[in-house]
Amino acid sequence: MYEPAAGGFALQAPTIPATTAHLEFEGGIAVEANAAVSLARDPQATIAHQASAQQTIPDHGCAPPIPQEPHTVPTLESLRTLRPLGQIRNSFILAVNEDGLWIIDQHVAHERVLFERVLRQRAAQQVESQRLLMPLVIDLTPAQQAIFSDIAEELGRNGFEAEPFGARSVAVKVAPAGVDAAQIEHMLNEIFEQLTREDQAINLEAVRTRIAASIACHAAIKGNMPLEQNKMEWLLAELAKTEHPMTCPHGRPVVLRYSMQDIQKAFKRI
Repeated sequence: MYEPAAGGFALQAPTIPATTAHLEFEGGIAVEANAAVSLARDPQATIAHQASAQQTIPDHGCAPPIPQEPHTVPTLESLRTLRPLGQIRNSFILAVNEDGLWIIDQHVAHERVLFERVLRQRAAQQVESQRLLMPLVIDLTPAQQAIFSDIAEELGRNGFEAEPFGARSVAVKVAPAGVDAAQIEHMLNEIFEQLTREDQAINLEAVRTRIAASIACHAAIKGNMPLEQNKMEWLLAELAKTEHPMTCPHGRPVVLRYSMQDIQKAFKRI
């Protein structure tokens, strides 16, 4: 743009329109154009915005709170009504029911299902196993040899068939069903390592639990694995049948739940 001036012309920069504008609504709700995140979470938000983040925003009845049940701890009954919607990064199942929004770690959920199954089968002496096409020869350290001698019988009750092979090796001929042959050596070394770290006499109950947990971990669905709708439904149904569905055998959480109260608070409805 330009304007006539004495002795010639004077250049003037055009006014640049604001890229972010406040859209004010009655009732105290302010929406920022071009904002992709909540103002309460924007690191550049002003102190005033941060203070208002702790307050419920009045809506004059436009969005009244959704009726909800009293805040309760997730139960087996809650899990039975879950409806899977899909996966996040092919690793976490997103599901819903009347209690809210759930995120389930598919690997540890399947791990819990398999862990309890192995313990039941072991108690009934009916652990499913698979015979390897070729015996797997594993070299052992002296410490591992000592542990193998102590737990060989328990390994047999959990679907293994292994025997000494030479001076410092064992030959595995049969392994638990569901465990990939390529993972058998890693799984046994993991069991030996865990028991080696325990500076005490071997407790058979602890050995039984560790073996079952290791079998479940290596046979379970992995992260970054796409699942069909029917597979997700099956996994959630099986998880609901377990005795301890909220944690995996190693103590990690299996599910996260965002209750209706949590969701409504996040949207400042209550």
